[in-house]
Amino acid sequence: MKKTLKALYVVLLIASILIASLWLYLFVHHTTPVLMYHSLDAGRVSNYAAVTPRTFFTQMEFIKKNGYRVIALEEYCRLLKDKQPVPRNSVVITFDDGYKDNLMAIQILKEFSFPATIFIITDRIGTDNHLTQADIYWFLKNTKVTIGSHTITHPDFAGVSEMQLKNEIGDSKKALEALFPREITTISYPTGVFTENVLKEVENSGYICACATNRGFSKTLNRFALRRIKVTNRDTGFYLWAKLSGFYNVFRKPKKPY
Repeated sequence: MKKTLKALYVVLLIASILIASLWLYLFVHHTTPVLMYHSLDAGRVSNYAAVTPRTFFTQMEFIKKNGYRVIALEEYCRLLKDKQPVPRNSVVITFDDGYKDNLMAIQILKEFSFPATIFIITDRIGTDNHLTQADIYWFLKNTKVTIGSHTITHPDFAGVSEMQLKNEIGDSKKALEALFPREITTISYPTGVFTENVLKEVENSGYICACATNRGFSKTLNRFALRRIKVTNRDTGFYLWAKLSGFYNVFRKPKKPY
């Protein structure tokens, strides 16, 4: 009997150590989820990173009802830059490419009074299926949605020259600042691709942070290569909760950045 109890105590001790170690690991590696959206085109949910307007509303409603704090990307990045703590249960919302159907998302975000950042490809402003200059003026004035750069032409950064790199990163910032009355402080890498030279150029150009996808040199948090979480039309209920937990990227291996 004594041997059985002793064995049980050992098992419980080992289990307690393992649980405590897992909790500590998760606590240390918790990161604020940065959600990545693209389009609200209901016709593209099966073959593209799109969600329907109804699903997007449901996702925003889930965030609101469950007490998450939606913070602007720029606020999040300034906290990282200043080495300040980010409040738990924070979440950041971003969109890539600046599609025209993002106006539906903006109306929903306005209803919930949520901030978000839309990354704009400057050469596509006003082209087919993309936001116009007037669209952007409107939501910058009337909502908490802001903009960042998604470069000029949406190139693959792994294969561009140094001169083109400076143009796509630095000149896209200047172009947006010339068109719209605000400083552009954030950028998103096309398809998440970046190199060490890209990171240096982004910082030198005056951005305070940059968004990637699931790409990175390591899992270490880097405000110039923030790993984001792609949100799909399937992400409701438990699946959305998992992506909002702050631990979703802990168990995901970063893809090669270029």
